[in-house]
Amino acid sequence: MVTFAQLRHTALEPLDRAGDTWNSVSGHVEQIGAQVRSGILQPLTGAGPYAFSPAGHRPWTGAAADEAAREIGLLAEELSAFHYEALAVTAVLRRAKSSFAEAGQNLLRAIADAEALGATVAEDGTATLPALPAEERNDPDSIAYRQRKWNELQGHVDAMRRAVAAATEADATAAAALRAINPDEVDPATHPNAVRDARADVMGAVGMPKDRRDVPAWWATVDPAVRAQLMEMTPAALVEAGVLDPTYRWRAPDDGSGPFNVREPGGDELRIAAMAQGLAAAGTFSGREDAARHMQHYLDGTGRPLTVDVDRMLRDDPDFRTHIEGLLARSDGAWRRTALEAYRKAGGAPVAVPVETARNARNDYTFDQRTQPNWFTAVGSQACVVSGLVTVKAGPDGSPVVSMQYQVNVWDRYNWDKNKSTDIAGMNITDQDMAKLHQSGLAQEYDIRGRSAASTRTVGDGAPLEPADTGTRPAGQDGTLADPGRQPR
Repeated sequence: MVTFAQLRHTALEPLDRAGDTWNSVSGHVEQIGAQVRSGILQPLTGAGPYAFSPAGHRPWTGAAADEAAREIGLLAEELSAFHYEALAVTAVLRRAKSSFAEAGQNLLRAIADAEALGATVAEDGTATLPALPAEERNDPDSIAYRQRKWNELQGHVDAMRRAVAAATEADATAAAALRAINPDEVDPATHPNAVRDARADVMGAVGMPKDRRDVPAWWATVDPAVRAQLMEMTPAALVEAGVLDPTYRWRAPDDGSGPFNVREPGGDELRIAAMAQGLAAAGTFSGREDAARHMQHYLDGTGRPLTVDVDRMLRDDPDFRTHIEGLLARSDGAWRRTALEAYRKAGGAPVAVPVETARNARNDYTFDQRTQPNWFTAVGSQACVVSGLVTVKAGPDGSPVVSMQYQVNVWDRYNWDKNKSTDIAGMNITDQDMAKLHQSGLAQEYDIRGRSAASTRTVGDGAPLEPADTGTRPAGQDGTLADPGRQPR
C-alpha cells in the first residue's frame, strides 16, 4: 500500500531510468536476434541470401547440420520471446510511472489548496486549521466562517485520499503485471508458444481498454517507443481497436428542432410526412443515393446514429481531398518536430506519436451544392478531424524516416433549421415544416459520423492524398431513392 508520505515525497527518476534500461535491453536483444537469423540461420539453412551460394542451397547438410539449424532456430525464437518480455517490463514501468505522476500531481495540488486555506497538512495526511482566537470563539460570524473553511478543507482532504488510493491501485496493477511475466517461459524448447505468450504479456502490460471510446486517451499515455513496438507486433488489430481515433469528442452544436415527440401529429404533420415519403420514393436514379438514405433514415424515426462512407466522400469530391491535404500540410512541421524529439529521447529507438488536427470552423468542410449535390443534400457541412500516428525509425542509411498512418473523421447532425427552405418539384418545402415531423414523432433527427480507412504517407513530403478504394454502398441500399434536397444546415 502506498502511504501519504511516500506519494508526497516520491521521486520518479529511478523508475524512469529503469524503464529506459529495460527498453534498451529489449532493443538490443531484438537486434541480436535479427543478426542470428540473418547472419547465421539463413546462410546455414539456405533460406535467405548467402554470400557464397545461391538462395535455397544449403552449404552444410547432414544430421549435424540439421541439429545445428534446430538449436540456432530455438535460440532465435528465445531471443525474440525475451525481447517481447523485456518490452512488457518496459510497458509496465512506463504505465506505473505515468499513474504515479498523475496521482502525485493531484496530491500536491490538493495539499496546496488546503494550505491556501491556512491549514497544516501532516505527513500522515491529517489536515488541521488554526484554532480561533479567544476573542472570536463566541462570534457567530467567525464561527460560521470557520465552518465554511472546514467544509471546503474536507473536499481537499478527500482529493488527497483519492490520490493516495489511485497510487495504491497503480502499484497493485504494476505488481500483478510484473508477476504475470514469467522468465521461465521464454525457452521455446520447453514452451513451444513462447513468442506468442510473450506478445500476449506485452498486450497485458499496456492495459488496453476494451471500449473503443477509451482507446485514444489510453493510447496517448503509452510510451512512444512501446507504441512503435506494439504497431510492429499487431498493426491491423491495433488500428481496428481504434489507436488512430482522435481524442476529440464531437457534440452536436445546437438543439436542432428541439425535443422529440412532444405533441401528437395533426393533419398538417401527416400531410408533410406523406409528401416527404412520396418525394423520396419517386426520386429514382437521380445520383443522390446518400441524400436519399439520410432522408429515409430521418423518416424511419429511430434516431440512431448513421455511419457515412468517408472513403467514398474523398473519392467523389476532389475539393474534399484538397481540404484534407491542406490540414495535413499545415500540421506536418509541428508533428515532425514532436516525433523527432521523441526519437531523440528514445536514443534512436523507433517511436510512434499520436497526433490530430484541431477541431474548429476553419478545419470543417462544406460540400459544394453545384458539384456535389449528393453529399450537399445528404450532409451539407461537417466537422472534420484528421487523426493518426507519426512514426520515426532509422532508414537504411541510419537517418530518421518520418511517416504517418492516419484516418479522416467526420461528424454532423441531421437536423432542420429555422428560416430555410427548398424548392422541390415546384413546391417550396421549409425546414420548419420538416422540423414538425421530429417534434410530433413522425421522424427523428440523428447524428452522422464516419471515419476513413487507414492511409500511410511520408510526413512533410507534400505527397497528394490518394483516397482508399474501400467505399461501398451500405448494406440494403440499392441507390434508387433520392433526397428531395434542402439548404445547408
